[in-house]
Amino acid sequence: MDKTEYTHKYFFCYSVPLFKYLKMDKGISFICYALSDKTLKPFWLFEKNEELFRALTEYK
Repeated sequence: MDKTEYTHKYFFCYSVPLFKYLKMDKGISFICYALSDKTLKPFWLFEKNEELFRALTEYK
């Protein structure tokens, strides 16, 4: 799987407030937590789906 396929299938969340909203307020499960190899910033990986898109729209 190349990098393009990852970006189409998964949402990389680098925002702690957004992560808390998705996980705690909306109950959306994340796939994994990791650190960016370039910036060492933490991120959470979510699978893109309708539930996630609705939550992201509401968050804005």
